[in-house]
Amino acid sequence: MEDDATLVAREHYIEMLIDASFQDAAEMESGFMSWCQKHSPIWHEQGYDELWVRQRIESARTTWSVHRILKQQGLTMLEARERLRSVYKEFPELYDLAVEREHRHPGPLQYRGNTFDLRQRYTLRVMVFETDKLAYEKFCCWSGLPMQNPNTVFFEQPDSIRVVRDLSTVEELELALAMSRCTLQLFDAQEKRTNDQISALTETYGKQLRAAFIAKHGYPPEDSATPYVPVTIDGPQDHDAYYAKEYS
Repeated sequence: MEDDATLVAREHYIEMLIDASFQDAAEMESGFMSWCQKHSPIWHEQGYDELWVRQRIESARTTWSVHRILKQQGLTMLEARERLRSVYKEFPELYDLAVEREHRHPGPLQYRGNTFDLRQRYTLRVMVFETDKLAYEKFCCWSGLPMQNPNTVFFEQPDSIRVVRDLSTVEELELALAMSRCTLQLFDAQEKRTNDQISALTETYGKQLRAAFIAKHGYPPEDSATPYVPVTIDGPQDHDAYYAKEYS
């Protein structure tokens, strides 16, 4: 069906389930039955049929057991996700049922960005950080400000942008990298531009990037999915620990 071209692929849906499984595992620490009683009414209200709900609960029960084993084994985030992929591959009907529901109630499976490729997100996250750092050095030269001590830790400004990037999809990070490279080129250009000129060029390029993003992906950047797993310049982070630190 042509409409299915805009839906997430089966492999991506598995990654969505893996993200959900980490949240499920944290909630199930208070009890499996209480978790079921909390979520079952919500799923029914969202239009999922009884078969899907039963399959969802059964897969959650299985992955909860796997999560407990993985925690005991001390596996890394990437290793744990690989193990969970093999578990969810035993429940292919979850995707089929979700697609059937999507045709009746569009929304949940609409593609809104790659949240699950942690290696790619980490690579891009570091590239954005390093490009911003270099752009700041060029800005100091351009503005006549003293250069930062090489031993000084660079902080992204404003601080809120750091959190946004930690919780960005691959596509959003690609957009951020393109914008950072533009800023770097403007401050590193041989032609000396005024602050107003640089601001105007930056704004124009930003609008062009946004338009290109929408044309390519079919949705605006602000509608991107929010990844469950934060990825900082130090790598993937535990969801609960990260949110406790950043939002407490």
